[in-house]
This record gives sequence, structure tokens and C-alpha cells, in this order.
Amino acid sequence: MTDKEKNRIAELRWEIERKEKRAKLEPKLISILPKNSFEFLSFEESDSFQSKTDDWPNDKWKENLYFQTEIENTLIIENIIKNFLDLITDSELYIFLMNYNFGLIKISKEKLSDNWIDLIEIDQDEIYLFNPKSTEFICIEKTEEIISGRENEGPKWIYEITYSNNELKEKCKSTTHNNV
Repeated sequence: MTDKEKNRIAELRWEIERKEKRAKLEPKLISILPKNSFEFLSFEESDSFQSKTDDWPNDKWKENLYFQTEIENTLIIENIIKNFLDLITDSELYIFLMNYNFGLIKISKEKLSDNWIDLIEIDQDEIYLFNPKSTEFICIEKTEEIISGRENEGPKWIYEITYSNNELKEKCKSTTHNNV
């Protein structure tokens, strides 16, 4: 078998896997959102858009491109999300669910604001929020970790936001509280 044939088989397998992941996710989304409130972008659209976005920060810890808070402090996260959404001039944004990594989903800013916790619970890891007219993103993760600067307290369930760059972090900072 030639390399070209092997690559084609790999592409077909990946396409099948993506379709399966999308099919598994759709009923879960419908359980929290009206069917007409979200749209799956085509694989081609998703791939094209994602190829142009910022890379994951090289060292988010050194660059301080993260924010952590205990899981009970949702207001802080909501403020950061609101600030990010305010940067988007359209009424919709793109989201990416890490454990359903088939592509992007278009969703209204309002539905995202109302359902971000449920979306993270569906994914059981993290979601990325993208401005359709920009390369920047924020990633919101639910994880059990030791909070930076509070290592003596041991692991806690937290939300952690990662910013794709420092300029975005400055625009999105919560005016409610600082990093815990």
C-alpha cells in the first residue's frame, strides 16, 4: 500500500470518527438547548477556522495566562465569559468541546451564557470559546487540582480559564475578583 493510500484510509477513519462523535453529542446538546439554537459547522469550516486561531500558550504558568477559582465561584467565571462575549460583535460564537473533538459548534452568546456549566458537564473536561472574527480564544476547564499559590490546601474542584494571549486576558479580566 502506498503512502497516499494509507493517508486516504487515515482520513476516512478520522471522518467516520468525527461523525460518530457528533452523533453522540447531538442528543446531549438537545437535552439542554433547543435544536435550532446551535449548528455544527462543517468539518472543512471547522478545520479552516481552527488552523488560523492562536496556538495554546507555550507556558501559561510563566506567562500568567490562566485564572483559577473554586467551583462554587461561578460569578467570577460568568464575568470573564461576559467580557469575552462583549468582544464579539455578532450574536453567535464558536465552541469546541475537548472530548467531542470533531469540530466547531455555532451557538448564540445568550445560550452559551445560560448553559456554559452544562456544556462543561457534557464534555466532562473543557470547552473552548472562539470569536468567529478573531484568532483568540478562552478555554474553560473543570478540574480537580491544587490552586496555584494555595498548595497547602490540597486538591479542590476548580474552574480554570486559559487565555490564548495576554491582550485577551487584559480585556476579559473579571472586575469582581482576582485570581484565587
